[in-house]
Amino acid sequence: MRKLSGHEHAASRDSAVSPVVGVMLMLAVTIMIAAVVSATASNFSGTEKKAPSAILDVSIYSEKLYDGFSTPAMTIRHISGNVLQTKDLQIVTYYTAPNGNISKGSLLGETAVSLKNYRCGVMFVNDDTRYETDDRLSSSSTGGKANWFGNSSAMFKPGDILVTPAQYCENENAEAGNTDLHQNPGMEALFPNVKFIKSSATDEDEFPSGRVVSVKIVHVPSGQIIFDKDVVIG
Repeated sequence: MRKLSGHEHAASRDSAVSPVVGVMLMLAVTIMIAAVVSATASNFSGTEKKAPSAILDVSIYSEKLYDGFSTPAMTIRHISGNVLQTKDLQIVTYYTAPNGNISKGSLLGETAVSLKNYRCGVMFVNDDTRYETDDRLSSSSTGGKANWFGNSSAMFKPGDILVTPAQYCENENAEAGNTDLHQNPGMEALFPNVKFIKSSATDEDEFPSGRVVSVKIVHVPSGQIIFDKDVVIG
């Protein structure tokens, strides 16, 4: 058996060490990549907004009776859970009328509708213990009120009810042949392609009881849906 020279011994050692070095370098690169990915994921999770948890109930009416008159209306009741900032919420409605017309509504931010000589939010928090009754209506063409949906002060707490300005609609346009039924501009904002008040007694009712409205309430900062139901019109 031939004896290896010193040069051959060195070459043999080099050939054995090279694969080990390669494996160690690959491990080092893998660890570095894993650390970078972990740090990036941690940063994303740290900045992600968490959606609040709340149990809500939505009611929609074709003709809701008030003091001597009726009007289409919508209410959102906060049953339990986290306090919600209305400025962070988006209300989305989807409705198909009997004649096939499709209405897609979206309420996001503070929006007002006209009520004769006044303005009111499309919806507002109906709580007299926190807001004065005269804080609901505004005679100004700019600016809103503290309880209007979308206002930074309009906090939606358990026990609260968001309502359309139906109680102020007795002076709005009445339906032909049914003068007790009045127009609700808040509903027209939520359902932009629906004709709620018939011009004549022979017109088709576009918003009758028993029809279904798809309602979603989105927490905008997190992008999460906190309410998603089909609501039957009462």
